[in-house]
Amino acid sequence: MPRRNFVEKTLLDLAGAIEHSVYAEELARRSGLLQRIDPRVKVVVLGFAILVAASLRSWPTQVALLTLLVALLVASRIPPGAIARLLFGLPLFTLVVAAPALILVPGPELLRLPFGLSVTTTGAWSVLTLLLRVTASLAAASALVLTTRWADLLAALRAFRVPLVFVLVLAMAYRYVFVLLELLQDLLLARRSRLLRRDENTEQRRWLSSALGVLFQRSLRTSEQVYLAMAARGYRGEPRTLRNPSLAETDWLALSLGSAAFAALWLVDLARL
Repeated sequence: MPRRNFVEKTLLDLAGAIEHSVYAEELARRSGLLQRIDPRVKVVVLGFAILVAASLRSWPTQVALLTLLVALLVASRIPPGAIARLLFGLPLFTLVVAAPALILVPGPELLRLPFGLSVTTTGAWSVLTLLLRVTASLAAASALVLTTRWADLLAALRAFRVPLVFVLVLAMAYRYVFVLLELLQDLLLARRSRLLRRDENTEQRRWLSSALGVLFQRSLRTSEQVYLAMAARGYRGEPRTLRNPSLAETDWLALSLGSAAFAALWLVDLARL
């Protein structure tokens, strides 16, 4: 198989990024458990879950919280492969970053290593606590983002009086990032279609430096066009959604049960200390 140059690799990465965003939007339209709940309820309940995850100290309650959040993802028809990628990507990086604490944090010796080093019980517990907290917080945030359409999420943030400027920046960034990806994809595809042989490294660097300047100029011009197009379609800063503004009985039930479950885990954790 011939080796791909950086243009082909970048095109594949851009296509993967666009495909991932489309796939996430498709997940939010599925008829899962969390997809049926009002976004405002999900912001409150899952935001509370993140706060609880950051405060739990005993590993049984942390594992119970993580299990509950994973169960919510499964009940929302999120594929197991996507759940595994979410729960092993960032936590694995966290484990690598926190690994020195295994031997640097003083405490009773748990495992003796070569060169006079040893893993301490306190260090192992600190790393495990951090890993479980990060994984649970990531699961709660993923449950909110993957099961909520972007417009509904922005409308939910405005319902809680999040400043309009902040919501406007998020909305513009979300729409503009896809336009920027398409611009870069077209630029790279045009370059690839004109190549008759493989570029040398010097030529690639020279073209890349000029392409970055062109992309910057086009991005400035396109940002104005994106905003004018949004304004022409009636956008005035306030996100609009077709959802019913009043909460249904199932939403109130989800709010009560979800808050009670996470609060119960927090109280059990306090009782174990």
